[in-house]
Formats: sequence, structure tokens, C-alpha cells
Amino acid sequence: MINRNINKILVLSLLVGSFYACQEEAVQTPAPEKPVEQKPVEEKVVDNITYQVPTPNELFAVLKYADIKYDNNVVNDVANVNNYSTKSAKALNFGVYAADLAYASSMGSSSDASEYFETIKKLSADLGVENALDEAIMSRIQNNMESANGDSLFYLSNETYYKAYSYLEENDRSDVLGMIVMGGWIEGLNIMLNVAEFEEGSELSERIADQQITMFNLKEFAKSLENEDVNNILDQMTSIEDLFNSLEYIETDEELSTSVKKEEGDDVYVLGGGDVLTINAEQHSQLKSLVSDLRSQIIDGSL
Repeated sequence: MINRNINKILVLSLLVGSFYACQEEAVQTPAPEKPVEQKPVEEKVVDNITYQVPTPNELFAVLKYADIKYDNNVVNDVANVNNYSTKSAKALNFGVYAADLAYASSMGSSSDASEYFETIKKLSADLGVENALDEAIMSRIQNNMESANGDSLFYLSNETYYKAYSYLEENDRSDVLGMIVMGGWIEGLNIMLNVAEFEEGSELSERIADQQITMFNLKEFAKSLENEDVNNILDQMTSIEDLFNSLEYIETDEELSTSVKKEEGDDVYVLGGGDVLTINAEQHSQLKSLVSDLRSQIIDGSL
């Protein structure tokens, strides 16, 4: 079923990121107090094939607009950073904390966001990639945390992720890059699975089901790095991939469409129509367990 839809999804992902697939939704982008340059979603191109690389920030927009409250019980304790002694543990949890940062900043928790920025800064130094986070961006982050500017923090957390991504890619640190991306996606998915009770057909459950496409892109991206450490982590995700592959599409009569409308001065991108990927209660429970088990291994430093 993935192969049948992949061309359609890749076209859409260029517009709205790999976390959104083919059903109607409205995503409003808040404007920061001081505009931050917006960058396109990062991509990896191998043999003329584009694989969308998942980033944490897009994933949490649905929580904000579904009026789901911030829950600091679903994030990784910053005190755990001192438990990570290996390169893989540091890189995976860099991704975890990047997802936690995106979650906290998108939900307006500036105090937690501040702690995650500091934790990411520490891990970047431990991994020898501190140059990815220059003093200018750290100063802007500090200023926005002091003013509790949640919208700007969201954009800055996104910029932090992109800067780290670009630096690692340009400096041939594929091992670290792959583990950061995978750690971030697992943490983001775990948050989505735990912040609210399952409700079949809800926007949140549909966004979770949409991660089937992200799983495919993540796997192909990781394989393209041709790194043994990254492949070892990817092997741990086989059961999650199998479950996503068991999900089914429901055909609708609506044709796939995209539109842009204005709402309170902001652009709102709307996707409509197309097949809808669904997840039922049993599949949700199984996925939640599988993701939780893998995430536990990541945050306790055993991977």
C-alpha cells in the first residue's frame, strides 16, 4: 500500500512536510515576534530518489490545534543526560531532546524549552558538533526565553535542528546524523501516542497512522547513509515498521486537493480528499507498546 501512494505523498511532502498525508486538515503557522527565515524541509537525494527527512516540529502542530495540553511526564528528564557515555547514546538522545524541545516550545512551555536547549548544547559539545550551534542563535534563544515568546521559540527550535542537521551532513558525520534523526522521530511518536486517549477517526489518530509514510522515508534515508551503527538502530525498528505496514487505507470519494486560505492574517494550508490511512484501537495499543519499549532502551542509554 505504501508503494501505491508514495508518489502522491512525496509531492505533498514538499509542500507541508512528511508528517502530513492525504486528508483534510488546517495547519496555521503562527508568526514570531521577530521573523525567522524559514527553511524547506530537509531532504536526502540518492540515485535521483528524494527521501523526506522527518523533523520534530511539524509533528506537534496537531496537538496545539486539537487543544491537547502540555504534559511534562511524556518527555525525557534532562537529568538523564549525565547517564549517556557512548556516542550512540548521546546522538540518539540528542534527537530525543530535540523532539522534547520542539514539543515544549510548540506547546508554549518556555521553562522546559530552556532546559532542553541547554541539554542539547551539552550533547553537541560531547559529540564534537558544538559548531552547529553558534553563539548568535543561542543568544536569540536566551532572549526569547526571557520574554517567554513561545512562537519565536518554536521557530528557533526548528532552526536549531536544521543547523545541526546541515552541519553534520556537510561534515560527513552520517553516523551521528542518522541516530539523531531516528531518536527524534521515536520520541515524537512516543509523545503523540501518550498525550491523549485513543479515539478512532480523530485527527490525532490519523496523524499517528500517517507515520507509516515517515517510517518508509526514515528507513530509506537511514539505509542511504550506509553506516553500520545507524543500521543497527534501524534493525531495532523492524517490529514498528511491520505494524505500520499492517495499517490500511480507506478510499474516499473526494479528489485530492490543496488550498491556501487566510485566517486572522495568517496563511492556512488545507489538504482535502484522497485516501485516509487508519489505525484501530488494537493497532494503536500495539504500536504504543513497541515504541515505548524502544524509547526506553534509548533513554536509559542501552542502545
